Amino acid sequence: MMEYANNSLEIRGFLQLNSVLRKKYGSMPFYIDQDKPITGFDLATRLEIAHQEIEVIFVNGFVQALDFVIQPGDRVAFLPPGCPGPYRIALGFYGKNQRDETNFKNTRED
Repeated sequence: MMEYANNSLEIRGFLQLNSVLRKKYGSMPFYIDQDKPITGFDLATRLEIAHQEIEVIFVNGFVQALDFVIQPGDRVAFLPPGCPGPYRIALGFYGKNQRDETNFKNTRED
């Protein structure tokens, strides 16, 4: 098994982002050097993934919104919109991206 520097980010994509990232970077997961903290938004921009193509990110196995700050050495996975409802709640990302119009949310009049 190949070892990577502590500042490498391990990157994965799920659903359609898997094939997009695999085509661009050649393998899954792939690794990029990152020597300082970066938000999910900035990492997506660096990887040329449109923000509207991402609903949430997993960082070290925990669901986070795109404004979460990723640290050098973290494992990151991008999940696009479209995951079925029961999985959204079970995985814990129902409430992580409520400001995103593509996210499933309860609608009510305030």
